[in-house]
Amino acid sequence: MGYGRFNLVERNCVLLGTVLCALLSHEVAAKTTGFTDNQKGLSLGIGTYTHPLANDNNYDPVPSLAPTGTTTSDSEKIKLLPAKLGIFMTRGSAEAEGYFRYMLNTRHKWTATGGVDGDGYVTFRSYGAGLNLGVALAQSSRAQIKLALNGEYVLQRANLSFDNSGSAELLKLKSTSLLAGVGLQPELWLGDLWVLSLFAGYQYGFLKNWEVAKAGNFMGRSHTEGALYDANGNAAHSQFGGVLLEVSFKLNFYE
Repeated sequence: MGYGRFNLVERNCVLLGTVLCALLSHEVAAKTTGFTDNQKGLSLGIGTYTHPLANDNNYDPVPSLAPTGTTTSDSEKIKLLPAKLGIFMTRGSAEAEGYFRYMLNTRHKWTATGGVDGDGYVTFRSYGAGLNLGVALAQSSRAQIKLALNGEYVLQRANLSFDNSGSAELLKLKSTSLLAGVGLQPELWLGDLWVLSLFAGYQYGFLKNWEVAKAGNFMGRSHTEGALYDANGNAAHSQFGGVLLEVSFKLNFYE
């Protein structure tokens, strides 16, 4: 009798386990998802700027600070590399993403000739936050293309160094940027909840001015803390912007 009860319990446990496995398998299969389902998750990306319009190059303060009779070259060729870390949420064809922005640059040498001769470097270290809003123009479970609008507020920092006949100079600057952009964002579902996201668009930078963060000398001129003035006594402009090309990886969590 006891042995029979044991077999009955054992069979019931096996049956229960089979049912649970079937339910779990069904639940896992149900979580195979794509763009047509609501999602939320994390994004990590990096991009680069190009500057087709004249105002896009106003972020470079070096030419305006050169004394009369001095010509600078190559300072505008520096590469700005904006990186971001964000969180996003999708509802149907719409998406909202908030992100932290950190911008760095490649170290590039520039030269000055004429009244003042020498070599220098510009180093940017900027950070801020942004909001990206997108809506899918075309969408399937595995691919979509979105129209995206974004806005950013960025604290800009720049160190200008210059070597004039062995005399090293350093000037630390600061500014802010307000950027507004629009572009296209194609995305591809890679599987395992990973998405490859591309952005190509234009960001307009509203006109701001540089300030001296720490008093110093640059190209033979002394600058005190406060507003930065160019060689003609005018405010030195700080206007970031241009065509942004960015690649991101997004980790989606099914809701």
